[in-house]
Amino acid sequence: MPEAAFTHLVASREGLYVAGIAGCERRRDGLYFGATIRDGAAWVFESLDADLHAPTSRGRILRLPIDPATAGFGPAEVVADGLDNGCHQIDFVRGQLVVVDTYRQKLVVFSEDFSTCTVHYPAGQADADTGDTGYVHMNGIGGDGRELYVMLSHAGVQPARPSEVLRLDAGFNQVERFTLPGLMCHDLVVLEDGRLIANGSMGGFLIDRQGIIAQVDNLLTRGLSIGTDDVVIGSSTFGDRERRIAATGRLTFTGRDLALRARYDLPAAPTQIRRLDGRDLSIFDYRATI
Repeated sequence: MPEAAFTHLVASREGLYVAGIAGCERRRDGLYFGATIRDGAAWVFESLDADLHAPTSRGRILRLPIDPATAGFGPAEVVADGLDNGCHQIDFVRGQLVVVDTYRQKLVVFSEDFSTCTVHYPAGQADADTGDTGYVHMNGIGGDGRELYVMLSHAGVQPARPSEVLRLDAGFNQVERFTLPGLMCHDLVVLEDGRLIANGSMGGFLIDRQGIIAQVDNLLTRGLSIGTDDVVIGSSTFGDRERRIAATGRLTFTGRDLALRARYDLPAAPTQIRRLDGRDLSIFDYRATI
């Protein structure tokens, strides 16, 4: 398959893939969750411990230069380590890398040179492994270069309850909290007109604040990239914690009108999807630079 046909980066529990309408290739092994694109490089969260709840803090951030001619990755640079194994989404917000530490319910914000970091608890302090009643499974961030939103998925929280979203100010403080019409949601993307889009994961849906936009498939939707004229949605099989490392998945490619262009199975469950060229509304700082 010609390298020029690869348009997207796909993170998964079984490696990093490059993908396009005609197919995909795995370019790096490992256990990956958050991913973003900046300055011609892929920035990814990798856990070196398959037990995401283990207290080993073997999570790290890698910077991988992207060769535009081959869609290949250059040598990996470790820019931060010692993070909790269960961190989920990452993205640059106003030039600083933000890591969603899901199981410890905090945002870790690195300085631009990665020499220091600050910690914020916009949903309150709670811990997934201690049975805290305030635990909300905070698993994602998104925005348009101005407004920052945080996903409170409530995945695994009993009794089941709809996902919520926080809107934060520049100091990462909560200024609004609202409910989404979906369960176990992932991914937050703000369109050009301010409309908020997310994966209504448990139903296999794509949703906005008003309701269901489209039924993607009968799997769990996770991973969402929206470009100028394309949308790519990830899906995965779902099982208990011990079996998720072996979960398989699917990629769905559409136009902005959600008309189907391609769909194929993936040997791994997507955790994050981003355009390789960085021209992606799913990336917070993208519109701050155009």
